[in-house]
Amino acid sequence: MLLTAKWVLPISQRPIEDGAVVTEGPKIKDIGKFKTMNNKYPDEEVINFGKAIILPGFVDLHTHLEYSVFRGACDDLGYADWKIQLTKKSEILKKGDWILSAYLGALEAIQSGITTIADITKGGASLRAAKDAGLRGIIYYEVTGMDHTKVPEIMIETENNIDKWINQASGTNLTIGFAPHSPYTVSPPLYRSSTGWAREHNFKICTHLAGSKAEYDFVKYGSGRLPNEYWDTVGWGDILWQPTGVSPVKYLEEWGVFDGGNMLAVHCVQVDEADIDILKKYDVSVAYCPRCNAKLGMGIAPLSGFLNCQLRIGMGTDSPASNNTMDIFDEMRIGLLLQRGITRSSGFTAEDFVYMATLGGARAINLHNDIGSLDQGKQADIIAVDMSHSHQIPTRDPYSALVYTANQENVVLTMVAGRILYRNCKYTTLDEAEILKKAEPIRRKLKME
Repeated sequence: MLLTAKWVLPISQRPIEDGAVVTEGPKIKDIGKFKTMNNKYPDEEVINFGKAIILPGFVDLHTHLEYSVFRGACDDLGYADWKIQLTKKSEILKKGDWILSAYLGALEAIQSGITTIADITKGGASLRAAKDAGLRGIIYYEVTGMDHTKVPEIMIETENNIDKWINQASGTNLTIGFAPHSPYTVSPPLYRSSTGWAREHNFKICTHLAGSKAEYDFVKYGSGRLPNEYWDTVGWGDILWQPTGVSPVKYLEEWGVFDGGNMLAVHCVQVDEADIDILKKYDVSVAYCPRCNAKLGMGIAPLSGFLNCQLRIGMGTDSPASNNTMDIFDEMRIGLLLQRGITRSSGFTAEDFVYMATLGGARAINLHNDIGSLDQGKQADIIAVDMSHSHQIPTRDPYSALVYTANQENVVLTMVAGRILYRNCKYTTLDEAEILKKAEPIRRKLKME
């Protein structure tokens, strides 16, 4: 198959005007100027996207597909209030509701040009949806628990469930990871035991870290709404918590959570230079989720500090529960504008953010040898973005056009491992109408709460 468009963005090299990508099976066979590729491979089927940009599929470095049905259900709240409301509303949903919600998220991911996800899930709904959708990614098994005495019980359950998940993911583009949720939901012994076990079994690890002031105050001072109202909500009201006197990042270091590497930290908003030095010391990668962080009043991550220390950074949409959409174009655009606003400089560019949403995200989860750029031999995870609209013409700089003018509605092709999942507003792996129809009653149920 030969895919061609006005622009091809390999990411690993300069943009190619009037370019083309040749795929063979699940991989990229060649890339270059259209005329050259067409002459070299005259028998290949040609798909011409015209005034469009072809680039690697986006890597969503942090999401929860199964939270998609909560879109608009917990709006205009600060982080602690949002977390409490989300937890209460979650009790309404049954297993089938979570699965449908995850399918809803998979639809949007595909339409948004997201080909790889790093998803955290407790019940496994995201695994089922991502598998059926044909997405690539890491599905992180989430654990929580603040009762020290229950650590052995939690670990036995974890091992049994992860074995089942590995079997379910067999033969797909998905792998299983491990995710202790956060410092305010995972006890120190559980953090230490679980991350040690995960590394022994070579699982990639992810945790929410230093996201909100509420989390920071909980860890350092033992105060705020998380150890009070939230803990009461989840049944931990009788558990005592001693303030640590240190930041969340330092706290996890003291418990050996970063030892051994292979860690992805989500958010990292409430951090200082000393914290960033710790992240660098242990080669912790970071998922930057600017829209979620801004909407929930969490703050703005110090991206300049991360990049100055050469941390591996990628873009995350979080979930429609906190972010309303999984539009990674909006994520890049707003993330870039926020950084330029707080630094009062032009230090960040559109190209920087497209890199973070593709090859940067792939590097953050150590998949850069397979995905993230359009290079010979890499997986054919490819998207095409239409640039023919009046607000996009003329397209002189494809990076600028992607970040400043495009959105998820402009995606006209989503391909994973050479398999087309979405083309010209039609899904090939999922029944959009059926999913939307079945999801509507769940939305009404949440609205009535």
